[in-house]
Amino acid sequence: MAISSTSRAVQLVDGHANPPMPVSASVIRDFPSRRLAEIETAWGPGREQAARLLAQSGGSAEHGHWDWRLKARSTNSGRHRLVAVECRGEVQGLMALLTASRSARLSPRTRKVLYVDYLETAPWNLKLASAKPKFLGVGTVLIAEAVRLSLEAGWQGRIGLHSLPQAERFYEAHCKMRRIGLDAKYYNLAYFEYTKEQAAKWLAEVEISP
Repeated sequence: MAISSTSRAVQLVDGHANPPMPVSASVIRDFPSRRLAEIETAWGPGREQAARLLAQSGGSAEHGHWDWRLKARSTNSGRHRLVAVECRGEVQGLMALLTASRSARLSPRTRKVLYVDYLETAPWNLKLASAKPKFLGVGTVLIAEAVRLSLEAGWQGRIGLHSLPQAERFYEAHCKMRRIGLDAKYYNLAYFEYTKEQAAKWLAEVEISP
């Protein structure tokens, strides 16, 4: 049985405006997997350009090999749930959540977290030295929605995730998640998590709607 998408209004910041200005957007729960091919078509050229620009400065696009079309089967089977941010007719960011809970690492083992398996913003929203992001706040909206979904599931806002190295500062400094440390069982990536208190405090600081 197909699950219907639902959306609500949020705000992003137009990074190309001078000065940057708030702009209306939508966060969409249960984003349809049939649209994943559309995202790959739209994001592919931008990913390649971002990879070239990062290479020129000695960096790399660590998620450049991702292909959201590969998440269609796991979404259709109920393993993943997709959440997207749309603005001005384009998908600006996408997140895949595990529908099954995981055990919290910062709380007693009886506590559960909502696990963020994948999160990516559109390549034109990346912060590159040679170009301003088209929209700011996409990742913030997605993490805030994950906290909301955790609250609704009865997990008190607790979420957990493994971060690619280039995104660690975003989760630690901006989202104020607790960095647990490198996980040798998961590609040696850093693991981050919220307690219910941290999640509630951060959500109150950043949640803005039109």
